[in-house]
Amino acid sequence: MKLFHSIQSRITLTVLSFGLLMILFNNWRNQDWLVDRRLARLEQEATETGSRLAGLLQHLSRKQQQRAAELEMAYVSLSPDVDLGLVCNKEGVVTCATHMQWQQMDVLKTPLADEWRRHASVLQTMVPVFAWNAEKTSLVAMVPFFETYESTSRAAVLIRYDATLAIEDVREEAWQESLRQAGVLLSLCLLLWYALYEFITRRVRRVVEILRSASSKDGILMTLEGNDELSMISEEFTGAVTKLRRAENMVLEAAEQERRKIGKDLHDDLCQRLSAIKMKAGVVQGMLPEKDGKIAALVGQMAEDLSESTVIARSMAWGLAPVGIENHGLKDALENVLRFAEKSYMVKCSLDYSDLSPALTGSSQELLFRIAQELVVNACKHSKPDVINITVRMEDSCAVLSVIHDGTPFAESAETQGRGMGLILMSQRLRTLSATLERTVESGERDFSIAIVRIPLKNP
Repeated sequence: MKLFHSIQSRITLTVLSFGLLMILFNNWRNQDWLVDRRLARLEQEATETGSRLAGLLQHLSRKQQQRAAELEMAYVSLSPDVDLGLVCNKEGVVTCATHMQWQQMDVLKTPLADEWRRHASVLQTMVPVFAWNAEKTSLVAMVPFFETYESTSRAAVLIRYDATLAIEDVREEAWQESLRQAGVLLSLCLLLWYALYEFITRRVRRVVEILRSASSKDGILMTLEGNDELSMISEEFTGAVTKLRRAENMVLEAAEQERRKIGKDLHDDLCQRLSAIKMKAGVVQGMLPEKDGKIAALVGQMAEDLSESTVIARSMAWGLAPVGIENHGLKDALENVLRFAEKSYMVKCSLDYSDLSPALTGSSQELLFRIAQELVVNACKHSKPDVINITVRMEDSCAVLSVIHDGTPFAESAETQGRGMGLILMSQRLRTLSATLERTVESGERDFSIAIVRIPLKNP
């Protein structure tokens, strides 16, 4: 999922995974530690209970208080860890037990027979024994004592403790503690997720919006609020884009100056030369005698061709250097472009114009003229239209330029793959005007390609 590809989710999942691993490791270590501690406590309890019970039974047997001894054994059996227990003399007769039916029975006939055989030597050494089985799930405590004042009257307390329940309780307690830790970890991860969203993800998305806005045709520059690293990146990026746009405007202005220079040179030099040659051709035609009529006709044709070439050259010069847009207006400049298209590409052209001089400055009108010129020339070159219409109007709070023709639609692949200098300059002019360019195709009896330029107007 896309959600788990974000830095926010990766950091949170990493912390969550590491925390769960630490909780599992801590659970495994705590279980061993808690089990060892619980077994040590059980062994200490067996030692204390066995020693206390042996001393107490010795006292009660000497006073022949059998009933009191049975009560003591009953109290011992109340412990949840005590499995079985009995008191047996050296002859192997059970004198007292946690189960009343064992009294006066042979100890070898009770469930504790194996433990008695294993530790019967205690009656000889008179040293208490506390022994675990191999799995450490059962503890046997056998504590000897003297029933009477004679050294031969020996007996022993035999108690078997079952540690299974205690171990299960310890492990359950360890798992409950792990679950509590997991709950705390999950809460902290949710808090981390929210903190990352608030301080990083949301602000990174805002930075991305700023980058996209700066790279769009609208060209609106913004900076991220705050004083953190992302704000510094945003400020640096805005400064870099500002410098880049300033450089683009300088390149655009240099291109415009070069256009004006070339247009002026065409008008002042080439057009004048063509006019002079045309006049000379007329003079030569008049000097030829009537018998050279064919030569005179050919010279006349040369004069006409020179006249048409002069008109085209002047149109090109005026297109390169539209001197006096501020004086003659954008309408005259656009009409000259259309006249050039009609003469050079044999296209029928029309203009629907609404005055934009109150809304656009002279430099903005010149940029709009260049955009219209590029759209018209591109349409004539690549689309081979029969009809071109230019519309200039106000629409809401925008100045709108529409170029409509019936030629082949301008393919996006060609636009993207072959981005020439004209298209690059047009994109720069669009950014300078904060304008947008939309291309659509309207189908009917004939398909019409429509290019719409929208220039947002600033509030006064």
